[in-house]
Amino acid sequence: MRAMRVVAAFVLAIACALPVSAQQAAPTTEAATPASLAGDYHLEGVMETGSGLRLQDDGGFQWFFMYGALDLYAKGTWSRAGDGIDLVVTEMQFPPQAPEAKFDRMHLRIDGDELAPQWPWDMDAFRKGEVRGAYVREE
Repeated sequence: MRAMRVVAAFVLAIACALPVSAQQAAPTTEAATPASLAGDYHLEGVMETGSGLRLQDDGGFQWFFMYGALDLYAKGTWSRAGDGIDLVVTEMQFPPQAPEAKFDRMHLRIDGDELAPQWPWDMDAFRKGEVRGAYVREE
């Protein structure tokens, strides 16, 4: 598990160094970003999957997902929505042979101190709208 956290921190550090896309999301009135949710999270409870999420105080996010040979990276904005938060993607990197992995929005339900993702696609063991695993805040 420690090795997974080291890999997650490394991938997030590299992602932070990538150039910012010229495309920026328009600010919204829902962009209030409670400091209590901002921070670094890692995915638990999904076998053979590594994923991390960084929620920034300014309403931005960075996300990565590694499942088998599939590596995804997304960044954009986040805001409170209903029972959780919505991630709105402004830039996404995905393999050209897997266009079905691309998504524009993902909802994560707040479940105590965890964020439970509703997966945005049907792929292998993942089903659109299904909740599998939870993002747990790094300490």
